[in-house]
Amino acid sequence: MTEEAQEQQIQDGRIQDEDELYKKLYYLRCLKKEQQQADERRDRELAETDAWYKPDKETRSMQIANVEALISDFYMRQYEQNPHYRFKSRNGNVSKRKSTDYDHDDAKLLEMVDDKYIKTTKKLDWSAYKKTLTVMDDGRCVNEDGEIVPVTAHEAIKVMIKTPKEDDE
Repeated sequence: MTEEAQEQQIQDGRIQDEDELYKKLYYLRCLKKEQQQADERRDRELAETDAWYKPDKETRSMQIANVEALISDFYMRQYEQNPHYRFKSRNGNVSKRKSTDYDHDDAKLLEMVDDKYIKTTKKLDWSAYKKTLTVMDDGRCVNEDGEIVPVTAHEAIKVMIKTPKEDDE
């Protein structure tokens, strides 16, 4: 091998002989041991962090749930007196969102709905079908043809509590 070729191999970082191979293997062994020690230290530190973090987080989560329940209770009492009630302050907003929940059995509906509401997988396209339903005062539903269908609707009011983020304060 010419001197230029050897210099090129050295610049490429290639191993030239068994002595270099021995050194590279030793270096690789040291790197793997270092990584293993770092992984063990990380695992140990994560376990220590979890030991103090999880109980605090659970306590705080329970406190948050309790305060949100108190706020929701107050809001619903105010809502009963005034259906347009909202609360807005620099500490947060409290409002409501109405939604309609439907109780239905897809298997029964598949037998009675028009084919245009059945997907190719032989399943009911509920999102498209429910748009065609009219909800009566007692919660029963009527389809496009004026027939009562085995679907029950329930109006639900969800209290929305929003607090500003740290950056917004």
